[in-house]
Amino acid sequence: MKKWFLSLGLRKKIQLLFLCTMALCILFCFGIFYLILENQMQQAVVDKENNNRIAISNNLDSTMNSINSISRLTMLQNGVRSFLQADYVPASRTRNALQEIHDILNTFNLSCNIVILRMDGQYITTGPGITYVNTGEIFETEWLDEVYSKKGGYIIRAGTREAFHSNIGDMVSFVRVINDINTQEPLGILAINLPSRFFEQTYTGLANETNHFALYDTKGSQICCDNENYFENLDTSALLQNTSQVTEKMFDKSIYTCNKLADSHFILASRSEVRIMDGLPSKLLAALIIGAFILLAFMWLINTYIAKNVTYPIQRLVDSMSEVQNGWLHRVSVNVNNDEIGLLKNSYNAMLIEINQLIEELLQKEKTLRRAELDALQEQMKPHFLYNTLDMIRYMALENRMEDVYNMLETLGNFYRRFLSKGSIDLSLGEEIEIVRSYLTLQRTRFDDIFVDEYEIEDGVSSLRVPRLILQPLVENSIYHGIRPKGEKGRIRITVKRHENLLLLSVFDNGVGMSDHQRELLFSGKDSRSFGFQGTIERIRYYYKRTDIFEIHTVEGEYCEIVLKLPLENGC
Repeated sequence: MKKWFLSLGLRKKIQLLFLCTMALCILFCFGIFYLILENQMQQAVVDKENNNRIAISNNLDSTMNSINSISRLTMLQNGVRSFLQADYVPASRTRNALQEIHDILNTFNLSCNIVILRMDGQYITTGPGITYVNTGEIFETEWLDEVYSKKGGYIIRAGTREAFHSNIGDMVSFVRVINDINTQEPLGILAINLPSRFFEQTYTGLANETNHFALYDTKGSQICCDNENYFENLDTSALLQNTSQVTEKMFDKSIYTCNKLADSHFILASRSEVRIMDGLPSKLLAALIIGAFILLAFMWLINTYIAKNVTYPIQRLVDSMSEVQNGWLHRVSVNVNNDEIGLLKNSYNAMLIEINQLIEELLQKEKTLRRAELDALQEQMKPHFLYNTLDMIRYMALENRMEDVYNMLETLGNFYRRFLSKGSIDLSLGEEIEIVRSYLTLQRTRFDDIFVDEYEIEDGVSSLRVPRLILQPLVENSIYHGIRPKGEKGRIRITVKRHENLLLLSVFDNGVGMSDHQRELLFSGKDSRSFGFQGTIERIRYYYKRTDIFEIHTVEGEYCEIVLKLPLENGC
């Protein structure tokens, strides 16, 4: 991915970066917007659940107040109490009790079934539909003990189908004991039965696709439910514990609660959901859309401006510079603004001028180097050296010294073969030493052994590559400007060794040495008597691209030592 991006053009890079920046900005704004809405959703789902619970609780309270009033009025009716207290119940008393109950139901306009059950099992019932009372089941049911324990209080039970069975569906029973006013002994049982679907009215208008409700009695029996799918896996233990659980998704939140209502006779299980757009003010939504549009438009304008004033001018510069890549070092001529792009153009043109000047200087240095090499070669190939050597060989031949003639001719051939070195600019250090050996052998024979030559060569350096003909001019200077002027037999020592990251080549002679003035002339390059020395130094400097490449140690009248300091590649 990184290589692919770096291989793109500048224009595509900027466009891609802007697209990524725009995407990040949109994601950032979306994140902020989502955090705001998430906070609103968190509060909204809690408020929504509380409001729904309060509304359902109020509806149930109103219904239970009516039922409680009906039960109290029923227990106070003379006809009802006569029906419960009489040892024998004639039909007239039954009719009177039923009439009183009808009058009460008509007053409250509440569709419910009322059962009055005597302790001996006789009962009367009235209300909508037909209700069958199983007295044996009632006196054997477990919840009857709870009714007695209330001492006049009531209980509410769902799922009493075995005791009260009606053709209008499942019933929810409001059950309490009717006690004697004087003795407080139980006279009978009052049961007010309401259809289960009646309780669906408590959440009518609240239940929808985001709100779902289920009503249970305190034992966990379900009374009614608007959507069974949401509560079918709810077990009794979860119902009897007050629970509240919030479920968070990306774009909505839902809260599930299960606890008793305020009157403690019902358990309400509810699931309320709030979606991200619920409750979002239209003005805020419009402001967010407009803000996002303005942001995108602003970034598009910036991208257009950069493309027009940066990438396009740079592309024109690149197109104009393509000629330079083909070897035409002409200055760029493009109309650009007087800004950083214009400064880049001017700097590039100035660089081309400087490059042209450097090329001229390099050409001039190359010509000087070649001239120095040619001068050194011509200096060594001057006829006097060859003539003198040949004259010496001729005299040896006249003296019939055939072995010496053979050795001299072989040495002379080896010297010129290595000396010319097939035109290469460098050769191995071993070959350079052999050139010096051949040259000194010829000179020692010519000058009747006026010097001896010594060699101290460190092991492992013979294969190193060095510029050609860097030692021969130095030993030649040692002979002609050191040993011969002194007029006595001298010594020339060639030393090669490594020191840190340098290869040190030393040429020592115990000749006349030189004065400080002569030494300064050599360092400044103004000594016209130095035989090939300046050309040699210039060639070494050009080869290694550095100036500090030699030292001179001398004492006038005693010795002179010239040390070449050649850099070693990678320290070896």
